[in-house]
This record gives sequence, structure tokens and C-alpha cells, in this order.
Amino acid sequence: MSPSEEADLLRVNLAFYQSFESMDYDAMAALWSQRPEDICVHPGWPFLAGWRDIRESWRAIFANTGFMRIDITDVRVELGERLARVCCVENLYSVFDQQTLASQVAATNLFIKVDGAWKVTLHHGSPVASQEVAPADPGDEN
Repeated sequence: MSPSEEADLLRVNLAFYQSFESMDYDAMAALWSQRPEDICVHPGWPFLAGWRDIRESWRAIFANTGFMRIDITDVRVELGERLARVCCVENLYSVFDQQTLASQVAATNLFIKVDGAWKVTLHHGSPVASQEVAPADPGDEN
């Protein structure tokens, strides 16, 4: 695939996160293929299959979120003719009870080519465990 094809895919992936961050349901809906085969797994949520359930999950998230900022890092792309995958880390910042909360989610976004345009067909997010390391016990000589 050409560099322009990869750039197109990355633009759609960025639009996904921009619609997520701005809690723009219409923009989010426009990015999905809206097929019965679509899959979404939000961290801590049950497996969602089919556009109807996925649609309702985004509506619920947007209705119950006051502020969110998402920075994506560690982006990795695999590009095929009809399917493409973007894996990344979602660095999430939100405000709850006047406190800023930060978390990370390892995400996989699968895209399918529909009428010449990349559309989301799978979004899977898994929480990343805290990377704090306990101090070593000075008595351990291993």
C-alpha cells in the first residue's frame, strides 16, 4: 500500500479519537461501517456486537462524561487492501469530582474499506495496569 493510503487510514483513526474526545455522536457514527458484524469492547464493558448495541454504548458514554482528553501514542499500523489495523495507547484524561484522572488503554482499531473509504469495524480497548514498581527490599541480594 502507498504512503497516501496509510495517511488516509491514520486520518480516519485520528477522526475516531477526535469524535471520542469531543463526544460528537454524529461524527462517531459516520466513522463506523454500521454492519451487524461490527464489534466493540470498551474497558470494563461486555462484548458488544452489531451497530445497534455499539451505537447505544457511545450514546451512554457521551451522555455520562463531562470532559475528556485523549492523546494517542505508540501507534502501529498494518495495512491491507480491504482491512487495516491500528494499535495504539490511548492516554485518557478526564475530570471527575473536581479531580483530573489519568489512565491508559491499549487499543486495537480494525478498519474495513467500504465504497473506497476506511470505516471502523472493530474497536477494542483494554486497561493498562499501573506501571508503578515497589522499591526493592535491601535484604534481597538476588
